[in-house]
Order: sequence, then C-alpha cells, then structure tokens
Amino acid sequence: MKVNVKRFIIVLTLLMLTSFVSGFIAGKAFSQKQPNREIKQQAPNFQERESKPTALALLNQYDTIESDLKSEERWMTFIATAYCPCEKCCGKWAKNRPNGVVYTASGEIAQEGITIAADWNVLPRGTKVEIKGIGSRVVQDRGGAIRGNRIDVYFDSHQEALEFGVQEVQLKIEEEIN
Repeated sequence: MKVNVKRFIIVLTLLMLTSFVSGFIAGKAFSQKQPNREIKQQAPNFQERESKPTALALLNQYDTIESDLKSEERWMTFIATAYCPCEKCCGKWAKNRPNGVVYTASGEIAQEGITIAADWNVLPRGTKVEIKGIGSRVVQDRGGAIRGNRIDVYFDSHQEALEFGVQEVQLKIEEEIN
C-alpha cells in the first residue's frame, strides 16, 4: 500500500484535532457538574464509549472530499462569437476550399454543432467543452482574433452566425486533451 505523505499529514492532523476537541468537551462537561455532587468513577461499557474516528475512516472521508472537489463543476466566463465558411467570416481562407469543404486548423472538417475555435493556449486543440444553453463542442479551430477567454462557434450559414452575434457564455471543460 502506497502512502501519500500529504494525505498522512492531513489524517494525522485530523486525529490530533479530534482528540483535542474530545478532551476539551469532556473537560468542559466535567467542570460544569455540581461541585457537591459525588462523581462516580466507573469505566464505560463498550456502547457508552465515545467513538473516535480511526485513521482509515478519516482517510476514506478525505478521499470522498477530494473526489467531491474534483467533480465540482467549474464554469468559466467566455465571450462567444460565431463564424461560417464565407469570406466575410474567414477572409482569404474562404477562397481556397477543396470541394467546398471547410478544414479547421486541426485538420478536422468543420461541423455545425461540434466545431468551435479557441485560443489553444487557453483551451487546447481537441478539448471538449460544455457551453451553457448551447451544448457540447470540441475545440478544432483557432482564429486570429480569438485570444484569451474567447470562443468562435461554427455555423454552416452566415445568417445563423449573425443571429448568434456576440454573447457572454458560461463554459466548462468536459474532457481536456493533454
């Protein structure tokens, strides 16, 4: 069994805190009893004992917290624009399309409902993202004006791209490509 030093320190700290708090509470309870009252010294039976968490239980609890943090949705704000295969949207690249096929910077064929362009330093090529209200898309393209937290959503028609306009969207990474 491989022991992670960081996890061991956390578990040890939690055990120490648990012991301290238990001792503090027991001392507080003892000091609040009536001074004239006789205190019965008797070992508690198994059912009466205060159950303290074991190191294994704390480690399992730590794993649960760690996995909850990983699964926590992390939404980021991006500015989204739209583009299509026309010359207005793609400039000089629109003129050289073999058989009218739109190839992206990654070499994939651009597809409405799948392709987005992004800054590959922010969202690397091939990254699958979820865009609130729009759906899942894949980073397959990049553009000269797409820098930082900006994306460009691909549409087949210029009219649809115009209707999309410029929007502030919430985006989270579903699958990151290393």
